[in-house]
Amino acid sequence: PATILVLLIESILWIFGLHGSSIVSSVMNPIWRSLSAENAAAIGLGKAATHIVNYQFIANFVKLGGTAATLGLALVIVFTAKSSRYKALGKLSLIPSLFNINEPLIFGMPIVLNPIMAIPFVIANITMAIVTYASTYIGLVPVSIGVEVPWTTPPIISGLLIGGWRVALWQFVMIVVSFVIYLPFIKKIDTLELNKENQK
Repeated sequence: PATILVLLIESILWIFGLHGSSIVSSVMNPIWRSLSAENAAAIGLGKAATHIVNYQFIANFVKLGGTAATLGLALVIVFTAKSSRYKALGKLSLIPSLFNINEPLIFGMPIVLNPIMAIPFVIANITMAIVTYASTYIGLVPVSIGVEVPWTTPPIISGLLIGGWRVALWQFVMIVVSFVIYLPFIKKIDTLELNKENQK
């Protein structure tokens, strides 16, 4: 519940134009990293890692492409956009999203002050955490053992580095989930934009 609250606050800050990730991480990163360190220490002593929520959980499952798993959003735009505006945005945002940089999407769509896009942005951020937590709790996904990779490491590669093929596969599943979350909203705003372009 605490993690969900933190992620909700982070999303809301972004929606109002504030850098939610920087604001939240200034408080939460020391906590998340200490939990990662405790997991690593436990493994070093031959014990099991017990902290499901930690820095790797947030950086490598919740933020696939940036806050609110926006790599899925970038892929939706690239594969489904019909308006020239969003086609251009898809080309511009995909490569940064692969490296977990989503400012082109947040300010280019924009997600900031956009009531339509605020809905999936909040839903995706929280859904990534809930589904991954539940899957880790029941053993589908291994608990992170404290291995840390640079935050700009692309998904799938980061999964292989921090936990092997099961983690990489789970990241792929989460990208698909985020794609599905964003899809109907992008179709709506893309249709609106296409209608505007056709009227010109």
